[in-house]
Amino acid sequence: MIRAEPIGLINTGVPVTLLVLVAMALPYLMVNRNTRSHAQVNSSVGITGLVLLALGANLFGLSYAVRGHGVGAALVDNPLGVGWFFLRLAGMAAIIWVPVLGLVWFSLAQRVERNRGEHNARMEAR
Repeated sequence: MIRAEPIGLINTGVPVTLLVLVAMALPYLMVNRNTRSHAQVNSSVGITGLVLLALGANLFGLSYAVRGHGVGAALVDNPLGVGWFFLRLAGMAAIIWVPVLGLVWFSLAQRVERNRGEHNARMEAR
């Protein structure tokens, strides 16, 4: 069975940094720049959250495998237990990326409101 390690650069720093970068970029890539829809923003942020959990579990698994913990053998012996272990680590990393994702959501929501205001101004100018 794989045991949790103390926080370090390889097993925590690198995966969390990558997760934060994805949290900052993915919603912007998913949302149309000219959208006036909060639903599109909300769904992109929700999907990004699920992607970050899955990506986090994989990144933590990879970081443990790189450090020689026998992740492959442990997955064969107990796939649900090992998967849950890495998903739990990804969930704990959410303490870092959830606030970042919240700021990205806020920024996108402001863009939607700006687009709505510009659209309304154009319609009134007609």
